[in-house]
Amino acid sequence: MSECHDDYEGRAMRKNVFLAVFAVIVLGIVVAGVGLPYLHPAAPGADTIGILSIPNIVGSSGPYVLAAPFPDVNESYPVYRTVLPGNGTGEKRRLDNLFGVSGDAKTPEPSAGSVYYYVNSGAFQYIIPEKAYPYTTHQQPDIPSDEETRAIATAYLKERGLLSDGVYFEDVSVGSSCGSIGPTVTEYILTKHVHFIKKIQGLRVYNAGITVSIGENGEVVAVSNSLRKFDPKPVRDVKIIMPEQACQRLCSGNLTKDPLPWEYDKIMVTDISLGYWMEIQTEPQEYIAPVYAFSCTATWNGKSAEVVRYVPAVDPAEMEGLT
Repeated sequence: MSECHDDYEGRAMRKNVFLAVFAVIVLGIVVAGVGLPYLHPAAPGADTIGILSIPNIVGSSGPYVLAAPFPDVNESYPVYRTVLPGNGTGEKRRLDNLFGVSGDAKTPEPSAGSVYYYVNSGAFQYIIPEKAYPYTTHQQPDIPSDEETRAIATAYLKERGLLSDGVYFEDVSVGSSCGSIGPTVTEYILTKHVHFIKKIQGLRVYNAGITVSIGENGEVVAVSNSLRKFDPKPVRDVKIIMPEQACQRLCSGNLTKDPLPWEYDKIMVTDISLGYWMEIQTEPQEYIAPVYAFSCTATWNGKSAEVVRYVPAVDPAEMEGLT
C-alpha cells in the first residue's frame, strides 16, 4: 500500500485513487487556485480593514507556561503603507509573460502552468498542477539535494526580478512525498519547497513570503509570492505595547477570533519575537504594522505540536488618523 503526503498550508481537497494491481491508496491534491505555503484562502467573516486582523489568537483553551525571555523592543516603530499595482489586468498579463504562460512570452516553449493573481494584495501563484501535486510512484524520482534546490530557486527568482531587497532564504522542506507501506516503509520525495522570508528594518514579516517548489530533474513547478509591496517611506512611528502586555493579552483571550481546535493540556511559549504582519493574499490591507509572534509547543493527550500565535503590537487607537 502506498500513501502520498503533501505539506501545503492551503486548504486543498484530497482524492483517493485505487490501483488494483498494487492495491495503492493515493492522497492527491486538487488545485483550487492556491495551495503553496504563505498563500491561504480567506476565512469566512474576516475583517477587511487596514488595521491588523489577526486570526486564531488563543484564549483560555489551555494554560500557558512562559519559557522564553521577553525581547528587547523600542517604544515605537514605523508603520508602512501598502502599494498595489495600478492595473490588475495589466499586472496579470505581465506575470503571464514572466512565467511563459501566454503567447507573448519570449520562451522557446510555452509553459504548461497557470498564473493566479490576487488584486487585493498583488500576491500571485504560478503553478503546474500535475507536477506540483504528483500522485504516486514506486521509485525515487531525480530530486536535487537541498543545496541544489536552493541554488535553482534563487537563480530562478533572480532571473525574473523577484528576489527583491530584504528577501532572504529561510530553509528547504519536503513538499510532497509518497510512502510505500509493506514489510518496510519507504518514502519517495516528489517535490521540495524552498522558502524565502522578508525583513523590514531587521524585523521579520509574518504570514507572507515566497515559496519555490522544485520537482523532478530540478524543474520549477510552482512559485508563490504573498509579499505585499509597500512605500519604503514610513507613514509615521506608532507606539507599541510592551511584550509583557502582549503576553497578558495572549493568555486572557480578549483578542480571540477563532479558537484552536483542541483543548490543550499545556502551551509552552518557547520564543517571543517582534515583526511585521501581512494579511492573507485575498484580503485588502492598507497599513503594515508590528505584531508579536509567540512560538509555542502545545501538548495534549500525550501528543505535541509546534504552533505560533500572533498578538497585534499596536492598539487600534494608535492607527487612527494615519495619512
